[in-house]
Amino acid sequence: MKKQRVCFTVNGESCEVLVEANALLLNVLREELGLTGTKYGCGIGQCGACTVLVNGEPVLSCLTLAVAV
Repeated sequence: MKKQRVCFTVNGESCEVLVEANALLLNVLREELGLTGTKYGCGIGQCGACTVLVNGEPVLSCLTLAVAV
């Protein structure tokens, strides 16, 4: 699968990563950027442990594709 370049700002810092089209935001934050404060909980969007703010709105990072941000 072809990787895509994703550019976004995390905690005030610009980030650029190459990710698979199906990469979850949770995994990119934790594995690619080393931001382990984002927690894996249920993996199905029910517990809210993985919630992050995207443009000021809470989203479940275990259900959000990285390319969508």
